Amino acid sequence: METVLALERAGVTASRLATEHFAPALVGGKLDLVMDPLDGVVIELRYPRDSRTGFSPDTMTLGELIRDFLRVAAVPARERWVVQVVNPRLQRYLLAVHGRRQLHWAVVAGETLVLHPDTVGGLPATARTAIGGAALRETATATCVLAEPVDDDLALYAYSVASPTPPVPLPAPPAVPRPAQMAAPVAGAGTRGGARQEILAAATAITTRSGSPTFTIVEIISEMRARGTGYAESTIRTMISSHLCADSTGPGVDSYTDLERAGRGLYRRRTSQEVQR
Repeated sequence: METVLALERAGVTASRLATEHFAPALVGGKLDLVMDPLDGVVIELRYPRDSRTGFSPDTMTLGELIRDFLRVAAVPARERWVVQVVNPRLQRYLLAVHGRRQLHWAVVAGETLVLHPDTVGGLPATARTAIGGAALRETATATCVLAEPVDDDLALYAYSVASPTPPVPLPAPPAVPRPAQMAAPVAGAGTRGGARQEILAAATAITTRSGSPTFTIVEIISEMRARGTGYAESTIRTMISSHLCADSTGPGVDSYTDLERAGRGLYRRRTSQEVQR
């Protein structure tokens, strides 16, 4: 309903919208929201909650998230969108999938999620079961267009889904070096000073690419992992929200003032003059 009301404020009348719309390409399946049915704009919405019983594995949720992309990709439409709201624990799981499944989950605007049929077929059984008949023989790709915080915990991601393309062979996975062969961490790694250096370098890279002075914790974590950081996500989160943030005070909080909050879930880097003050 909030999406429909927002579209209405943008000039899209209710007469142009259809919810739970049957899509012939899905053989009886429905789409959450369609504008100008059916060759107009199709949108799938998802907000996965954690199971209260603990019996719903993350692999099943992963399959459900992927299923949305595959279903939308199969529909002939002018535009295809998948919008997902994700909590921090699920964000951590999705980021960790990359190291195990050759599946880089796009969580930064401009990144692309590639769903190759071989990758999808190699997922755990619970994920494949959740995907079900939505599996494609082609490769589906989705570009993260928007990554914004909803509040201090939840983040919203909007993906533009392209038409499926014939699959090409996947490259062989890179050899994983033994621990003794791993690249040496940057100077100061394992200390707050080292984490601080990595976080500030990641913030500079993100803001340079996006052209925006603000960034989220999830973006910093993704950037640092891409750079091969050795710091745990919990350490990065604590450093940003407490030890580096000028707005944080209290016992155990360092005197660094490199960052400040710019909104709900948003941070920005302070200028050298502001830090000196």
